Order: sequence, then structure tokens, then C-alpha cells
Amino acid sequence: MATQPLYARIADQLAQDIASGRHAVGATLPTELELAAQLQVSRATVRAALASLEARKLVSRRKNAGTRVEAASPRGGYGAALASLSDLLQWAQACQRAVQRTDDVVLDQNLARELGCEPGSRWLRVQSLRFDADKGQGPVAWTDAYIDARYAAILPAVLSQPTVLMSQLLEQQFGLDLATVDQEISGGKLDPVTAQALKAEPDGAALKVVRRYLTGSGQPALVTVSTHPAERFSIRTTLNRS
Repeated sequence: MATQPLYARIADQLAQDIASGRHAVGATLPTELELAAQLQVSRATVRAALASLEARKLVSRRKNAGTRVEAASPRGGYGAALASLSDLLQWAQACQRAVQRTDDVVLDQNLARELGCEPGSRWLRVQSLRFDADKGQGPVAWTDAYIDARYAAILPAVLSQPTVLMSQLLEQQFGLDLATVDQEISGGKLDPVTAQALKAEPDGAALKVVRRYLTGSGQPALVTVSTHPAERFSIRTTLNRS
């Protein structure tokens, strides 16, 4: 099993401090700089740990107001502050991939429209469940990942490195630049097959997230379609006026 990333260990430590009452509900945590000095880690690591706590709804963060403790224990579900590629990398480390099956597919009109790809194009499909190893609960998501057939040789790395994003593996192995990700979020219902895999109620509310990882020329090299039971997952973003 992969080693838990440092930011996640820091987040767990802070969560334990909150649960024990060391940081009471309503109190304000030390600043990022103060925590970094106390824990002897970088400020970036502290920031990632606090984002994890905020995703668990243990704390809230406001500019110029610090980090406020909101609850002594998580309120259920799995939240993610996915506003950047670094956030996606952290989420991948926290939620490990368990590949269920793989196959080669040729996109028909409907699937090509959903993925934003050319009909008749060939792709390697990797179907996986995502688990939050730390919580030991049911699956967080079912993901259908479509990898351009030209890069199908990536499969052994996908199978052997369950906490590394497929986009990161593609960049490492093929020298691609996938710094642009087009993300589309929609609501729907769980179909019976997906519900069974996720151990959720059929026709239950679902959150579908389609991510298209684009090359420098704007062509998708990887498209992932993740389906989450609505009560187990939320995505939090912060918008700033430009």
C-alpha cells in the first residue's frame, strides 16, 4: 500500500486534535505560518492539510478571518476542494484507484458526444472504483477512463500505481503536456449496474464529473467520467473576481 502523503498525515493529526477538544468548535486554528513552524513542514503542506479538513467540513476558511473549527467530527460524505491540478493530485493520493476491467472501444456517436471526441476513434477504457482508504467506507466513485489508443502502453503503470493520476502517468511516459483540464459537472441518477458496483441504491441521486485532459493542441488524450453517489461526494471551488 502506498505511503500516506504528508499533507494527509498532518490533516489527520489536526482532525484528532479537534476531536479531542484541543481545538474546540468555534475556535480559530493557528495561522498557516504558525502551524508550519510548529509541525516543521512547509506552508504549502499546511495549506493542503487545511483544504482536506475543509473538505471534511471540520473547518471553514475565510480571507483575513483565519481557519475556524466548525465540527468535532466529519458530517458524512467525501468532499474535495478541486480548484487546481495540484488539488486533483492530492485527491488521487487520498482516493486510491481499484481497476475492475479494461477493454478497447470504438466511440459511437452518443459516447463521442459525451466525451467530446471524434466518432469512430479508438480508445483504451479503464473502469475503476475509487476508495478513500483512510475512511474505510464504501466506494467514492465509479470511473470510466478513456485513454487515446496511441498511449495504450500506459496500462501497466495505471495498474501498478493506483494513487497516481493517469494524466500524470501519461506526462511521465509520453512527454505530454496535459496542463489544461476541461471539467463538466452534472446531476443525474445511478443506473442499476453502477449502483451495484458502488453499493448504493438504484436510481439514487448521482454527481457525474467529466474531465477532458487536453494536449497543447487542444486535443483530448484522456477523458474520465466519474459517477459519485450524491451523498458521498461534493466538490468545492472558490471564485475570485479577476
